[in-house]
Amino acid sequence: MQKKPQNSSIIRYWLACAIAATVVFAVTVPGPARYLPRLGIIDGGVVIIMFIGSLKLSLSRFIKAIRRPDIIILCLISTYILAPLFSIGIGSITGLSSPEDRLAILISSAQASTLATAIVLTEIAGGNVALAMVLTITNNLLSVFMTPLVFRILGGTEIEVDYISMSLQIALKIAAPVIAAQIARIWLSRWASRHSRSLSLTSQFIILVYIYAGVSAGAQTLAGTGQILINVLLLVLLLHPVLLAANALIMRLVSKDPGTRTAFVLCSSQKTLPVAVMIWKNFFPALPLGPLVAVGYHMLQLIVDSIIAPGFRRLPLIRN
Repeated sequence: MQKKPQNSSIIRYWLACAIAATVVFAVTVPGPARYLPRLGIIDGGVVIIMFIGSLKLSLSRFIKAIRRPDIIILCLISTYILAPLFSIGIGSITGLSSPEDRLAILISSAQASTLATAIVLTEIAGGNVALAMVLTITNNLLSVFMTPLVFRILGGTEIEVDYISMSLQIALKIAAPVIAAQIARIWLSRWASRHSRSLSLTSQFIILVYIYAGVSAGAQTLAGTGQILINVLLLVLLLHPVLLAANALIMRLVSKDPGTRTAFVLCSSQKTLPVAVMIWKNFFPALPLGPLVAVGYHMLQLIVDSIIAPGFRRLPLIRN
């Protein structure tokens, strides 16, 4: 009888509980989080996760992922067209239909996928991690062009972005460590294979720090908002399942590979929080709803996706 790998219960399921506990801790004790960005821990954590993810993958897997431009294009369509349109439509249903509400909703929904969590959860879900990294890098690099375009078309407002500076920052955070790791594999590939589980846990611990910092930043905004908080909760509770289902249906029609479907669905359905908060602070500080939607959606996507990730490939729309 084949021995079942010692895997899952501890390594695959612990993250869901840890994320829920981290969210609670961030809301109740947000103070220490303000020191993390100053120490460079947030940006450094993303770099480490991208490096670790790439270190465990051969170059051939990245080449294979890049040879699916249809998947990459569909991810961009889902990220920058479907998600904003769905969010505005659901927002109108949940009582968030004014022009200001639309802008606040777009602050969250017109963003690229999370820089790190989508990749870590794709690994936990048994998906194609190389494809997840390619999708994440692509839609984040193009966000400097696509996000302002979405605001112009759907929000009727202009966002002035320093394209060169933002592109360089994103490239240094996510593309450079991936390339560096592929070079390091010349010497470290066997070591990475032997320590794959420890490297995965390292990435997951970094995600918890990342979540603590992000949720803490919006904890005060979430407090004392009354009826508007109920509207926001309805919005995010509807939006994320709709995006998961829509993206799963798209992949059901395009690919027969559960690993590909998993990577696409998780990367196309999640939204980054730091960039959303930055856009709110720089362009729409008078819209208190902006960080509410961004933080609410971010918290929900992390909790929901971490719970379903271990059994993701067994879901009807994902499995072959």
